[in-house]
This record gives sequence, structure tokens and C-alpha cells, in this order.
Amino acid sequence: MITRFAMTNAWTYRRAANDDIVELASWRGAGSLGLRPHFHDESQIALVLSASRAFRIDGATVTVPAGHAALVPAGMLHAPMATPGAETVCLNAYVPASRACSSLRIINVGDRWRSIDELAPEHISEIANDTLSREPSRPAGRTDSTKLGTALTESPEPIGEIAASFGRSREGFSRMVRREFGVARHTFRLLARLNLARQLLRAGEPIAAVAADAGFSDQSHLTRLFRHTFGTTPGVYWRD
Repeated sequence: MITRFAMTNAWTYRRAANDDIVELASWRGAGSLGLRPHFHDESQIALVLSASRAFRIDGATVTVPAGHAALVPAGMLHAPMATPGAETVCLNAYVPASRACSSLRIINVGDRWRSIDELAPEHISEIANDTLSREPSRPAGRTDSTKLGTALTESPEPIGEIAASFGRSREGFSRMVRREFGVARHTFRLLARLNLARQLLRAGEPIAAVAADAGFSDQSHLTRLFRHTFGTTPGVYWRD
């Protein structure tokens, strides 16, 4: 089954008719859109079909030319950079974190596909599986990111008690969070709430309820942050 997308100068999201893919998003426009630094609960495959895309990751600029795909692990902070000029065509596929890589990878997928409409979900799965087959072992000795992220987003305890559970002072805990995730703890919590909002919208929950359930002051607050982070509004995302 081929999933077709509207071709506009904006990100267009679609559900994927494939259990291995959470959702798909397409972009076609002059250059590409710059967005705030963020991460996803899913791993992201950014496949570039024409021109190029650029990301700011760990203080460096990573460029993905046409015919290549970037695989961005779940939880990795990245900032899509604005790239003016030639028409850019790109497809993002979001796959379960358990299926993708533990480190950033750029792979050459060649020129097998000339347009997004030629891509079927099994092609995206093929790209992910090809990268997984080359994936190195996860480095040992790192902080358990999952445990840390869960504590930050789900624990009802004051931050001092959370820090103590990791054997750190408040200041030491803040440094650990920034070292592990690349952002301050309050920014991490905000991004986690935006990802929760995305999940709730995907499940069909009304936008006003999503804003309340994800901890935003109101719908307009969610809309503003969602657009700057994900390149579309909750209303457009929800309808798609």
C-alpha cells in the first residue's frame, strides 16, 4: 500500500498502515523549516529525496543530502535547521524506539525513489532494518536514560528527593540531566509533555482535553509550542 501526501510548504502528518511504523510525515517546499530543539519518544528516520536537510545535534551541524536517510534515536535532542533555496522533499517515519538505532546514523539509500508517492511502508521498514543490521553495541557505563527520563516525567516527588534517589544534590542532578539529554530539566519536562500531547492527539483526544491532560495552561499555549517544535498545529495534526 502506498501512502499519498498532500504536497504543500508545510509538514503533513499521516497514520501509517503498517504496525512497524507509528506515523509518517512529509515535507515538500522551498528549502526546509527550522524548528526548536526537541526529541521524540519514537526513533525518527528522515529520508531526503531532493535537495538536503540539516540538523543541529550535540553542537555540530549534520547535513543529510538527497538519497540519504538520517536515523535519529528516540530521546536524542535535535534541531532541524532552516535551509533556504531549492525545493526540498523529505519523508519522516517514526518507528518504535525498540526497532531503531542507539546512535545517530546517516545511510546512503541511493536514488531508488524519486518522489514520496513511490514509497510504500515496507520500504521504510527496509531502511530501518538495513541500519539495524549495522548497529554497534550500546556503550557501557552510561546513565540509564530511561530511568532518568521516567523519574523526571512521572515521579510526584519534589526535585530534591528525585535528585537524592540518584545520589545527587539538586545542582549535581541538574548537571546530570543536561549531560544526558542536552537540556535543562524543566526544558526536558516541557518536551516530554509535548510528546505526550502528540500521543494523545494521535489517539483522537480533543485538543482542549489534550492541553489539560498534558499540563499546558490552555489550548493556545499548547498550539504555540507545538507549532514551533513540530512544524504544524495540533488542529492540523489532529485532523490528519
